[in-house]
Amino acid sequence: MPRLIRSLCLSFFIVFPVALYAGQIYGFIVQADGAPLKGAAIRIDCGGAPISGATAADGTYRINVPQQGPCKLTLPGNGGAAADVVSYPNPSQYNFQLVNNQLQRR
Repeated sequence: MPRLIRSLCLSFFIVFPVALYAGQIYGFIVQADGAPLKGAAIRIDCGGAPISGATAADGTYRINVPQQGPCKLTLPGNGGAAADVVSYPNPSQYNFQLVNNQLQRR
């Protein structure tokens, strides 16, 4: 019986990993002068519980989100700069430049 349960659990995680996340939102964020925005906190809210992450040293970010549809990407530590993004079943790229606490698409 434990073997059957183990097989069923393994099958579930192999067959249904998409159930864990709708998609991934990724890209990079640079400052007004073109320098990468390092270690900036990011929050993405798609109408449910917000998902948090941060930019890497080169300004890139990659966050898995639980729902598909319209979302709001926010930089809480940068004056609350925000932008509308959309989560799809496939990864979606959004690149931004932070100018005067406003996110502009690049």
